[in-house]
Amino acid sequence: MKAGSRFFWIIIILLIIALAIARSKFLKQSSRDFYAMGTPITIKLYDKTDDPSLLTFAVAEIKKLDKAFSHFNYDSEVSKINRLAGKSGVKVSDDMFRCVYSAKKIHRISNGAFDITLGSPWSLAINESRQRIFLRASGTEINLGGIAKGYAAHRVRQLLLKNGVKSGMIDMRSTMAFWGPKTWRIGVQHPREKNKLLGVVELTGGQSLATSGDYERGQHIIDPRTGKPADQCQGVTLIGQNAAELDALSTAVFVLGTMEGMELIGFLPEVEGVIVGVSGEVYKSSGWVWADTPQ
Repeated sequence: MKAGSRFFWIIIILLIIALAIARSKFLKQSSRDFYAMGTPITIKLYDKTDDPSLLTFAVAEIKKLDKAFSHFNYDSEVSKINRLAGKSGVKVSDDMFRCVYSAKKIHRISNGAFDITLGSPWSLAINESRQRIFLRASGTEINLGGIAKGYAAHRVRQLLLKNGVKSGMIDMRSTMAFWGPKTWRIGVQHPREKNKLLGVVELTGGQSLATSGDYERGQHIIDPRTGKPADQCQGVTLIGQNAAELDALSTAVFVLGTMEGMELIGFLPEVEGVIVGVSGEVYKSSGWVWADTPQ
């Protein structure tokens, strides 16, 4: 290739990059705060239009998933599966099946540290061809509390992308999903010191973040293998792609503790993480990078 031709193509590429940056600066921002799935939620969209119907659509989808996944709602799909335990399987929606399928995957790779049956994984059977879920033993139940928020963030991000939304963020506090060209700077809270950050990370389009921990010294995470509170670390923060799997993984890593938890992270090429040990020591995976740390 001649020098002049090479220079021409360099100029074209630089112009394309500059145009993309200029377009991103003129995207309109819209946002909505609401409450669902037991947590405050914020959705921010950056698009050529601030059409409120996009936010309305996103909120409705999350509330629909909340209704289907809640074990407190008598009419939910989860409640129906639990009521029919030991009797018959239930044909479920695509979302329910995908969520339970993801939960079983994380149960498998974490050697049981994540378990939506809370101790009866042998009872849970899924039929992929018929899209049915069955609890074999009467009295057993599933609870999607450890994966539902992540699944909702992941699924609604997919739907908004499909509807042409250029960039955005779904913030469900313990789980966050991002997309588009914007770089997001997110502070990772110290699990024991409310007003202190461990550091700041930068996330780009397609990435997600999930945290698990006893942030207020509340031992709410149970080790499903023992039925006792998990007490091997203070907090876990993970970065990856699939928000649903990341949500469940953060719980699994918290249950496993620092050593086994870091081993699990190391086996997953798309996941990076930081763990605060039971005594406050901080461990981070080889690919974890702080954009900024407190002085």
